[in-house]
Amino acid sequence: MYSLTARFNQIVFFTSCTLATLSLLNQLTAWYLMNEQPSANLTIHSTEKFHFIKANHYNGGKTNWDQASFRFSLEADLKPVFTWNLKQLFLFINVRYNAPQTSECVIYDKIISRPDDPSEWEKASNLALKNQRIEYPLKDSYASLKNQTVTFEVWIEVMPYVGFITKQRIGEFPYKMPEVYS
Repeated sequence: MYSLTARFNQIVFFTSCTLATLSLLNQLTAWYLMNEQPSANLTIHSTEKFHFIKANHYNGGKTNWDQASFRFSLEADLKPVFTWNLKQLFLFINVRYNAPQTSECVIYDKIISRPDDPSEWEKASNLALKNQRIEYPLKDSYASLKNQTVTFEVWIEVMPYVGFITKQRIGEFPYKMPEVYS
């Protein structure tokens, strides 16, 4: 009555339907339990270097731009996103400013993996960076950063085991650039 291939097909179909249902329940319960928003506090200590750069190209062209480096401290509470469905977080600091057009630049990023042991989630979810140097300098090809207010934004991308990758801004901090080059 039932052949070996029909039984194998039945087992595979039942297993895949069960896994799909459990994955959907995992995603829905993780979303339902996340009732708070993560928070961040960013402090810019100083503009380490702020200078104007002129570059001559081999073909005779010229490029001018502003370049700035910073030191910062970041405290972030990421407990609301640490659920059983979290695989890792991608945290980054973005700078947004108005040159002749709105420009953005990522100056720092960090990957935070969730520990396997739930007792270590508390420690991993509290991020404290003190007097940290940025990884990537802020460059403005319009050379218009002098005396301008820029906005530092702290973003996270949540990468779950099952479900969609979500991106959310957890803080926005204005900063006034220096009036003179250093």
